[in-house]
Amino acid sequence: MTLTGRRAGAVLVILSAALLAWSAGVPAADPVRQYVDEVTAASITVAVEPLIFARERSDLAANSRDYVTLTAIEVNVQGKRSYLWSAYIWSTIDRRDRQQLVAPGDELVLVADGRPIALRSDAKTLREHGIGQSPTRAPVRTAVPALFAADLESIGYVARASELHIELIHAGSNDAFVLWKDGRAALSAFTASVGGG
Repeated sequence: MTLTGRRAGAVLVILSAALLAWSAGVPAADPVRQYVDEVTAASITVAVEPLIFARERSDLAANSRDYVTLTAIEVNVQGKRSYLWSAYIWSTIDRRDRQQLVAPGDELVLVADGRPIALRSDAKTLREHGIGQSPTRAPVRTAVPALFAADLESIGYVARASELHIELIHAGSNDAFVLWKDGRAALSAFTASVGGG
């Protein structure tokens, strides 16, 4: 049986409306990922969308930026919970013959509504934290990974903050990285998921 042009058009409109209604009911991707690490058996919770901070480097090359990416992670090893910022420090500038973006002795400080939150490494490896493989993917091949100790209160504070930036303190001078990609919605979902309200 064939459909006439008018009847086929009506069927097409009905199918389109049904498809639109179905897609409107499909939930957006989950902002928090939870899984059991296959190597360590720790329960890992991670905010899917990172905070990305950038500073312009037009002094070195046109349309160039340095970046710091932060993602909140909870590691639960048999009920003992710890919190981390998984970070990547990277650039669109080829630094093979230049100084590192963050050199030894430099400090990174996350500033949330004027409150400074020092980003300090505790010198532990992923494995020592109970993580077999990094739960976050490097944004580019040359990105330098870092782990910074965190606590749930400060992560929640960052998620609620109106203004965020990172300061790189180097030899007494400060360079600001402004919020370039906003992951605060995922961070809020992360704190709610792990019991931080």
